[in-house]
Amino acid sequence: MAEITAAQVKELRERTQAGMMECKKALQEANGDMNAAAEILAKKGATKAAGKAGKIAAEGLVNALLSSDGRHGVLVEVNCQTDFVAKGDDFKNLLATASKAALEHRTPDAATLLALNVNGQTLQEQADGCTARSGEKHAVRRVALFETTANGLLRSYIHHGSRIAVMVELASSNAADARVVEFADDVAIQVASMSPIYLQKSDVPADVVSKQREILSALMDKEDADITNEPAAYMKRVEALVVERAQEEGREVADAAAEAKTLVETDEKFRSSLEGFVKAADKVRARPAAQREKILEGKVSKWLNEVVLHDQVSVKESKKTIVQLQGDLAKAVAGTSIVRFARYEVGEGIEKAATKDFATEVAEMAAAANKA
Repeated sequence: MAEITAAQVKELRERTQAGMMECKKALQEANGDMNAAAEILAKKGATKAAGKAGKIAAEGLVNALLSSDGRHGVLVEVNCQTDFVAKGDDFKNLLATASKAALEHRTPDAATLLALNVNGQTLQEQADGCTARSGEKHAVRRVALFETTANGLLRSYIHHGSRIAVMVELASSNAADARVVEFADDVAIQVASMSPIYLQKSDVPADVVSKQREILSALMDKEDADITNEPAAYMKRVEALVVERAQEEGREVADAAAEAKTLVETDEKFRSSLEGFVKAADKVRARPAAQREKILEGKVSKWLNEVVLHDQVSVKESKKTIVQLQGDLAKAVAGTSIVRFARYEVGEGIEKAATKDFATEVAEMAAAANKA
């Protein structure tokens, strides 16, 4: 039997995402043949597909697909557990099949899509088959269905190796106008790049704004506390420096705080720094409550401008917001406006499980072997 090295086990684990002990046993069974060992693991995976149901699938790909008449569109996200599997043809074929089925059958959600029978199997069965072959969970996570009217326009954009997909719907008196199409494409890129959450300020729920105000207020309190505490913190740093210098000189420090005070009083650089911190602290303490509220309002407004598409500064025309560009276009092509958008990014909102590094797994495997 060929000797199996740690490097071989690591390579097979990265290739298949199987466990350390499984990889080692497969290599032993395959007499060190990497391809044969991968095949052995794949075959064993067929018996463990059901056991993958609880695994966290936070990697994968997203897709955007439009019908030939441009009236219907879908966004689809399919997940797996590692980006290695997401790069494989089996996974990409599942995504393509799911996307085409979602568009053809106008499925509004993932549950409906998974129940569809495509080529003799439901999408769920096809996903389970991919799970069995790869040894890791495959999941059709979500679907967004867009349907527009004769006066509407749908445009899509896929970015960053199919990790971000966007669908945008516009209304216009002439949706076929090249300027409208160009604006829709620009908006799709804007959504992909700047991740807006809402179309306009009126879409932002009041409780969401209130919660964000609380968060920003708490952050302001922390910043203010840091500023007011900085003079004392600075003196502590000077004390540490005094002790460090004394150690380098081979002498004992009788009173580090006193020496630090003397150093600050006699050294212009240190004195200037402390005076700056004291001045900033005094300014915070003397700030009227009304001024603080005004600063907080500014922070909330800035946050709204970041999460609302209309108020974002255009990535293409940096001197104008999206709503200003929309207004300019509406003057030339009446009725042109953004109706809605959707943005899918792989794994967003999924809490990934902590993973063990290779060294930890090797140590655990060795410990288990010693116990045996």
